[in-house]
Amino acid sequence: MNCSKGDKVSPNITIQTPLENESFQIPTLFYVKGLVTDDNLQRLEVDIISGNSSSIIQKVEVELDSSHYEFSIPLLIEDRLLSSGSYFVNVKAFDKNQNVSSKYISILLNEVPRTLESLFYVTSANDQTYIYELDSTGSLQLKKQINGNHKFSIVNSRHQYLFFATDQVGESIEVNGFTNIWDISTGPSLYPLFIDVSKTDDGDQLHLVTGDGRILSCNKNGNIINNIYSNPQERFGRFNIQENIVLIESYSSSLDRDLVVYFRESGIEKQRIEIQGEIIKIIPVNNNNFTILSHFQNDSKFSTYYQNSNQLFQEIEISNCLIYDAFNRDGEIVLTTSKGVYTYDPISKNLTLVNSNLFFSKIIFDKLNNSLNLVSVNELWNYDNLGNLNLINTITDTIRDFIPFYNK
Repeated sequence: MNCSKGDKVSPNITIQTPLENESFQIPTLFYVKGLVTDDNLQRLEVDIISGNSSSIIQKVEVELDSSHYEFSIPLLIEDRLLSSGSYFVNVKAFDKNQNVSSKYISILLNEVPRTLESLFYVTSANDQTYIYELDSTGSLQLKKQINGNHKFSIVNSRHQYLFFATDQVGESIEVNGFTNIWDISTGPSLYPLFIDVSKTDDGDQLHLVTGDGRILSCNKNGNIINNIYSNPQERFGRFNIQENIVLIESYSSSLDRDLVVYFRESGIEKQRIEIQGEIIKIIPVNNNNFTILSHFQNDSKFSTYYQNSNQLFQEIEISNCLIYDAFNRDGEIVLTTSKGVYTYDPISKNLTLVNSNLFFSKIIFDKLNNSLNLVSVNELWNYDNLGNLNLINTITDTIRDFIPFYNK
């Protein structure tokens, strides 16, 4: 027969649907339809791949034993974490003589829109931390009680968990049943267990500063994948993690303080510079410049740190003022202080008083509206893009944190 070893003809593939650059909204189900012909068809494979050739679905394989096969294969895409962009439907056909054909059709996928799933309020009293969920009637429902006084919390909507640090424990909690997923244990210390927290933009890593002089990096499963250690007799304070470096306050006493830069992966110290006062926040302006907010005695200082040259310059000082929190929104730093709400432009070094009558302890970013939620004792306020401050809610207890939880 002609199905001999001399057959060098690859299968012929025709794709009818989807059309080139056809657009789909995730989640979506569509059919890959077409025709494949060859004297000795053996197998058909259908896949969807990204620009770096990674598969985004479970590849479909169909065993064949014919010369003609019309296919209509359903493909379901429901990954809530896929980003919008161009992807490729890849159809491969194999014959029994190891000849292979491959055809690609470009498609456009629109990602799952970010939506608000829940709102959580955190309170703390009598060595206990309480997590409440705001229900559809506007009432607070107690969801979880954790041992210890609340230190900080952070949401990871991408991987669908909340992390809470108290003065006794550090717990990761899933939001469906509010069960513990994993926890962080630290050794006995004369210092607070947890100092600061952050996560990578993709949510794949959680970073914790602990009282025993470490920066722990954990993956989404709570496994510690990296450690950075302080020098002997030094402890860590506030920090900021960039792609390749870590900036952190390191101190041996209240008067002996440095801003230290470490290489992120190796944990090797790159450089340090002496600072005056305690760092409250390290805010990146660009890859080289950082705004350093600090307290010295009762004054607040605004400084610029140039990482490439390891230089620190003080820009502004506010006398008899304490900074409570700060957030960089679209290049403008919003600050809550004991003198009210300010905005600061790190480029022009311009400081503007927005409101001198309201005092907020914490800033929480609203990703959906690009606005800021501000906590004042038992009140929750919103600071919108137009500079308006509006009261949102008032509860009975002091709010330690407010957590918007999203679908991703």
